[in-house]
Amino acid sequence: MDIAVVTVSSRGQLVLPLSMRRKHKIGKGGKVMLVDSGGTIVARAVGQMGEDIEDELYMMGRAAKGWNEIGAGRAKKMKKADFLEEMSKW
Repeated sequence: MDIAVVTVSSRGQLVLPLSMRRKHKIGKGGKVMLVDSGGTIVARAVGQMGEDIEDELYMMGRAAKGWNEIGAGRAKKMKKADFLEEMSKW
C-alpha cells in the first residue's frame, strides 16, 4: 500500500505524489473522482473506472465505510482466504 501525506494549498489544491500518478497513469489534465463518505475521502482515477458508474460509486463508498470502521477500532482481523471468501458474498 502506498501512503502519502500531502498539503492543501491556499487555493484548495493538493499534489498527488509522482509515484501514485505514474502507478495510476494520471497525467496532466487527468481526472480523479473524490467521494466523501462519513468523513473519509476516497479517490479513484477516472481512467481506471469501469463502465458501471453506480457500481464504482458503491465500491468507493464501501471502501470509505471500511476505513471509518478501522479508524473507530471496529474492524475485525481475518486471514486473507477468509477475507476473500467474505468479499465473494458481497
